[in-house]
Amino acid sequence: MKLSLRNAKRQFNEYALFFVTLTCAVASMYAFNALLFSDTVKALPDMELLPYLIVAASLLIILILGWTVSYMINYMLKKRSREFSVYMVSGIPNRKICTLMFYENSLIGLLAFVPGIILGMLFSQILEAVLLNMFGLPYILHFSFSLPAVGLTFLYFVIMLVYSIRKNGKRIRRVQLRDMLYYDRLNEKASVSGGISVILIFSLSILAGCVGFLLIYFQPVRKGYDVLAGIVLLLVFLLGFFISVPAFLAARFGNRIDWKYRNYRLVPFRGFTAKINSTSTVMGILSILFMLAITFGGIGSTIGLMVTKNVEAGAFDIMILHKGELRDFSAQGYSYGIYTSGRTDFLAVHDRTAAEAGRTTHRAYAEFQHDTCMAQSDYLKLRELLGYKRLEIDPALCYVHCVPALEENIRTLIEHQDNLECAGYSFAADGVFSESFSQVNDYGNGAGYIIIVPDSAAGQLEVVYGVYAAVTEKPLSPSDLQSITTAFDGLVQLDRSSAKSTPSGAPTIFMHEEMDYLSGKWADKTEFHYLYSMLICLFYLALIMEIIGAAILATQVLGDWQKRQRQERILRQLGMDARLVSRLNNRQLSQIFLFPLIPAILLSICFVSICAKKILMSFFLLPIVPDILWIVQSLSIAFVLFLLLYGIYYAAARMS
Repeated sequence: MKLSLRNAKRQFNEYALFFVTLTCAVASMYAFNALLFSDTVKALPDMELLPYLIVAASLLIILILGWTVSYMINYMLKKRSREFSVYMVSGIPNRKICTLMFYENSLIGLLAFVPGIILGMLFSQILEAVLLNMFGLPYILHFSFSLPAVGLTFLYFVIMLVYSIRKNGKRIRRVQLRDMLYYDRLNEKASVSGGISVILIFSLSILAGCVGFLLIYFQPVRKGYDVLAGIVLLLVFLLGFFISVPAFLAARFGNRIDWKYRNYRLVPFRGFTAKINSTSTVMGILSILFMLAITFGGIGSTIGLMVTKNVEAGAFDIMILHKGELRDFSAQGYSYGIYTSGRTDFLAVHDRTAAEAGRTTHRAYAEFQHDTCMAQSDYLKLRELLGYKRLEIDPALCYVHCVPALEENIRTLIEHQDNLECAGYSFAADGVFSESFSQVNDYGNGAGYIIIVPDSAAGQLEVVYGVYAAVTEKPLSPSDLQSITTAFDGLVQLDRSSAKSTPSGAPTIFMHEEMDYLSGKWADKTEFHYLYSMLICLFYLALIMEIIGAAILATQVLGDWQKRQRQERILRQLGMDARLVSRLNNRQLSQIFLFPLIPAILLSICFVSICAKKILMSFFLLPIVPDILWIVQSLSIAFVLFLLLYGIYYAAARMS
């Protein structure tokens, strides 16, 4: 124990990266575990899925972190191989050396646990603030310490640490003195030769990658099995790529004297071939981690943007609906009606636009099988309620308010169809408006569009449902919404996840015709509770995977520090300028950090693009903004978050 304490003090600089990685891992695990026991989160509605997702993600992370810690302990074993050789020569048995390593790494791990919890407390406050913001609730900074979260994090941490230390302990028990003495000097051989086997592995990996993308894109099996199989095949592609390509490059350029000795290529090329096995195997694993980190971040960003945009499009904070008749809900706010003329002129445009955007043309609900209408006076009052620009409209003409995706096609219809009319009134030539007007979700002011008719015409039309709309002074919490539904008999929250059949065959969300249904911006927020849970876990996985990958990569670089110092000394003695030596080092460092990143970026761009496109197509019947803009925004957020943390590790490795 005395020797372990002394070694831990002496080797602390060598353990610095290991210490920082464990601290970040503990902080992340505590922050997400704290959500499980947070009273604030428990008060949010329908978040029962969140604990299960966090526990599942944590179990996956324990496996990955266990492998990471095992790798970093093996790195320390390699750096200290001569020290352990002295112990073996001195007569200390391998079993005692294993115990020594166990004490040292456990001590470093426990030292990392305390600052990790402190950092995790800050991180948990950030997560809680983000989660409350998703529900439109204010956040108040407060001190929060969860003993159950500490206990659960400690359990995960101990399992991870014991697993990794025992795994390396088995290696130490079997090692011979000669192998230990030269452990840090061994150059690595390629895992495959540079002949036919390389071409075969590369060809099979390319085939696996193509089949994986086809499965993800077309999804012939459905139910998620094809996506899972596609992801596995993409991971196989990355492993095959990094096993075959480095070996091919070493064999292809190793014998080309004219290439190898030109432009100072020999130094980085020799460093590459000396560690070719690490380059092929570990780099493949790192590329997988980076691809998954960027992909999870991109998909999480897509979900976050999608929910935010959907809520913004809601426009009205509170809406109450009643099927089949007009009702005066309250003296405050504004009550009006949604009508139908029985025609389908604009419905045909809607369906054609949806088909052009790759969406389904099937109208889901019974209330939207025909064009929907609104009285001009109601429309002007609602615009005033939302603070929009006041319009001067002709009381003898019809107008249309629609989502931006329909605006151009509706204008074309009005311009080119001369006999177009609604309830006997023709349409204004320049009478199409497209501000946010609660038209993205069905059961608002029309499903994507609504016709604005003269007041005299509205009285002749059939009432689809009555509506009450209001804009609140402050955001409403889920408990506020619950209080509203509790205070009024016959009022329930609109649930778009359940419906019943009608005689026409089309479903309706109005389960009971005598009931009133609460909807609106703040009610819509609470409907996305399952998406919030997914978003949190996706960013959890992305963060941990990036920390793991970047830490291992930095470990690879710092593991060659002493060898590189000797190399620099020899180069300077041979007459190479010190600035050129530094430039070669920086170039080699950049190449090491870029090598696993470039394939990961290319694959994640394709993967996120496909997944984001399919998510948006299933969520929005009409695109609110162009799909490519969603994808670019999602990838930009994922790349910024990824490169920010990746740059920190790169800067640390470069300074070291």
